[in-house]
Amino acid sequence: MPRASGGLDRRRFVSLSATALVLGIMAPKLAQGAAPDTPTRRAADAPHLASPFLSIDAQGTVTVYAKHLDMGQGIWTGLATILAEELDANWEQVRVEGAPARLPDYVHLDYGAQTTGGSTSIAQSWQQLREAGANARAMLVAAAAARWQVPAGDITVAQGVVRAGERSAHFGELAAEAGAQDVPEVSPKPRPKPRNAYSLVGQRGLGALDARAKSTGRQLYAIDGGWPGLKVALLARPPRLGAHVARFDASAAKAMAGVRAVVEIPGGLAVVADGTWQAMKARDALDITWDESAASTTSSQGYLDTLSEAMDSAEPEFSEERGDSAAAFAEAAQVLEAEFTFPYLAHAPMEPLTSMGRIEDGECYLRAGFQSQTINQQAAAEILGLPTEKVHLETIAAGGSFGRRAAADSDWIRELAQVLKATQGHWPIKLMRTREDEMAAMRYRPQALHRLRAALDATGRPTAIEHGIGGEGVFPHLLKIAPEVHRFSVILGNAFAQYDFPAGRLDWWRADLDIPVETYRGIANNHTAPAKEIFLDRLARAAKTDPVAFRLNLLAERPRTAAVLRRAAAMLDWDSPAPEGITRGVAVQFADETHIAQIAEVSGTPEDYRIERIVCAVDLGLAINPDIVRAQIEGGIAFALSNTFVSELTIENGAAVQSNFHDYPIQGMYGMPRRIEVAIVDSEEAPTGIGEPGSLLAGAAVINALERMGAKPVTSFPYRPA
Repeated sequence: MPRASGGLDRRRFVSLSATALVLGIMAPKLAQGAAPDTPTRRAADAPHLASPFLSIDAQGTVTVYAKHLDMGQGIWTGLATILAEELDANWEQVRVEGAPARLPDYVHLDYGAQTTGGSTSIAQSWQQLREAGANARAMLVAAAAARWQVPAGDITVAQGVVRAGERSAHFGELAAEAGAQDVPEVSPKPRPKPRNAYSLVGQRGLGALDARAKSTGRQLYAIDGGWPGLKVALLARPPRLGAHVARFDASAAKAMAGVRAVVEIPGGLAVVADGTWQAMKARDALDITWDESAASTTSSQGYLDTLSEAMDSAEPEFSEERGDSAAAFAEAAQVLEAEFTFPYLAHAPMEPLTSMGRIEDGECYLRAGFQSQTINQQAAAEILGLPTEKVHLETIAAGGSFGRRAAADSDWIRELAQVLKATQGHWPIKLMRTREDEMAAMRYRPQALHRLRAALDATGRPTAIEHGIGGEGVFPHLLKIAPEVHRFSVILGNAFAQYDFPAGRLDWWRADLDIPVETYRGIANNHTAPAKEIFLDRLARAAKTDPVAFRLNLLAERPRTAAVLRRAAAMLDWDSPAPEGITRGVAVQFADETHIAQIAEVSGTPEDYRIERIVCAVDLGLAINPDIVRAQIEGGIAFALSNTFVSELTIENGAAVQSNFHDYPIQGMYGMPRRIEVAIVDSEEAPTGIGEPGSLLAGAAVINALERMGAKPVTSFPYRPA
């Protein structure tokens, strides 16, 4: 494979090693032509080394190269913590940069491409970064041993300083010599630390690496600043999905001060101007006639009606069954049913999707918060007619995503590449989106329709569950080549799979949908978890059984999930009566290999209620940064409450009805709990993820409390109990 931007060929590696240590580790599954037991070659002779995960400069600054995007979830701090722990670095001298787009060096070991998602970044990089840090430490020790002529076993490393008796050197003083050392074998030596030796991993008060920059406004996002001579582009897009430009007159726009060009691209018309305000005003001045003859006529209610009809009369696309559920229902003392409809949801990140690019000497340079570098790079290369290795991506922090930046067709990067092509690379260009642009962009969390049915025997014991789900998945492009992945994105987290009912059935129906949908925080869990947890609570009430005990009886084969539920219950002394005026609601989920339970305490009445407290217990294996875990759960609670009680996007005649936060509200502080308490379960397991699991349950827990309070049963979202 040709070397991509930022790659290390032999000449560049030797040059860098004269002033700094640049470390790569072998990735046996990915190194070209390397078998797992191939000895690692000398660093200076090894252009095939896998990921250069860190560098150490002459000042001792440790730069960690993160192959995953930080979009507010704290990933860059987490990845740096893992590596710095094994390196014994001084945390004050650690910084992070986004890694370049390059395969196989920065491949996601689970997904086969360079990307971020599924709360997997920490989990799949855990061992890789431990080994990278341990290798770098061993190289520094070897350099010190050679300089001081002492045995390596007499050398200690701590806080970025290497010592042997009275002699010491900070990392920067040894970097050049360390860079000339043999790169150690990844396995079995040097071995990463045992957990009882950790000084950074698992510690509170460490502090996020980007906290100061964010607090002082110095954090760089694509929406900020840019290169010299940068121009701003805005697109005029069709008012309905499927419409296109029939004719246009741009004379008025071109006559406006600061406007440089108006060009047509497949998605509409792009106005290029000196600044954002000038581009916005010029876009308003365009005279466009749209051809809507082939535009979509889809509406939210119409699609739900289609799903309902399919679930009533058509065979499901997929079914799975265990036990004899027909017999269980025939013999049941009670049968309960429920139906829930979930709306489209907009991602609505605080930073609307923004990217910038320039073309120089036949190569393209892009800067943005890239979530899926591989497909973004390939999309731009295809449109510009360039070899992939001549498209260079600079990944910087993103102001939110919730799945939007992971678009499988790279729509937002394609638009930038099309503008660069249409303007012949004359200017560096920042493609901006306003909030209204983003809200109308036709990339949403899909609608879903859930129907649940369960059987209880005469003692109140649950004997069968049926969970039917109607809706489109978020990977329709995989329908023919990987249908199970597409199906997974609709049914993940359902009641049939998560609870041990003796018998049951899972069914999925899909109906053709012309509205593009997109991955959304939690994938399917964001609707399967609320549906199943609200229904489980209704079953517990029908069985006249404590809701915690009812769930625990169905989690006997899932000890870690049961343990977090017990821990959450213990946090508010569940076995004692609730405080006067307080009603409690429970919810639990296993998602992204993480076990999580939340219990809400609600006061007042359904017409005028207040969330007093939410307690959360989570088992995510080893917590790399406990403070970030807590912050993610607190933010996730706000996200879940927003999706449950206030947010809804509606489509009419192929267009979004809502346009900004005035008609697409998100949860404000007024609806947040007075108290949030988080317990992280001690675990010897490898770390998993929290960004998505933490955002699933709060709404269901609050609804369960409200329904116990006497509120009308929820049937559709957003839920308004009064």
